[in-house]
Amino acid sequence: MIQQRRKGIYLAILGSIFWGIQGPVSQWLFTDTPIAPEWLMGVKMGLSGLFLLGYAFSKQPKTVTAVWRQPRDAGRLLAFAILGLSAVQYAYFLTIQASNAPTTTILQQLGTVMIIIISLVIYHKTPNRTELIAVIVALLGTWLLVTKGQLTQLSISGAALGLGLCLGFSGALNTLIPGKLFQKYDTLVIVAWAMLIGGVLFNVIHPFWVDAPPMNMPTIISVLFIAIFGTALANLCFLGSLNYITPTTAGLLNTFEPLAATIGTVLFLKTSFNHWEVIGGLLVISTVFILSFGNRRGISKK
Repeated sequence: MIQQRRKGIYLAILGSIFWGIQGPVSQWLFTDTPIAPEWLMGVKMGLSGLFLLGYAFSKQPKTVTAVWRQPRDAGRLLAFAILGLSAVQYAYFLTIQASNAPTTTILQQLGTVMIIIISLVIYHKTPNRTELIAVIVALLGTWLLVTKGQLTQLSISGAALGLGLCLGFSGALNTLIPGKLFQKYDTLVIVAWAMLIGGVLFNVIHPFWVDAPPMNMPTIISVLFIAIFGTALANLCFLGSLNYITPTTAGLLNTFEPLAATIGTVLFLKTSFNHWEVIGGLLVISTVFILSFGNRRGISKK
């Protein structure tokens, strides 16, 4: 039992690290090469979708197409692919392009807070005390992150902040939309189809063979790393961890993503952060722990 749990922890950490390293690699591509986010989206989602779908088919071929036999579920899958998975990953790239990888990865954590806000506005679900504390901590952390502790000055552009908020909102949709699908079908199959749909969508927007950027070996390696390790294997590891540990534990271990993004950016891209930005980032990340332990206490009281 302990070995199984340990295996799940290692898989969740590995998936989170792959996701995190994808950030600085993407930042380098957008800074030092003419690659456009739309082109990279089509390539990475298309390749990773094919990879994941092929893996799912090799494991359970009879269930791969089951979702398409139910029109309502197929519609929800399309909504998840476009408004959830594609939107959050596109917003992620645009925010990196406008700021940097660590800031983007931390702003992505606002998705948890956005879920609380959406639940209040749409479902009229009043947040409990733990959720209110998490919202306040997240807002304070975001303020420190984007101002470097200076009350009247933004350390990132208004566009980057706006994109970061869009990233958080799309991250919330990415969590909320597929809930019923994940209960009914294999999660890997749903994510694989959503990836492939997103790849087709962005190849309509910017076909990978039209105005393709010049390729040298570092660029090719970076693109393949993002598609295979940063997307396909990251999802495979993280989803695989759920066979051995709880979603709550996996969610806590996902905090390795901003850590990996920050270390990668500091080491390889020589980006520096002041102490206020570090404190702000830690506050935003801490909301995951606040909500997790708050929910755990709530469950234990019942």
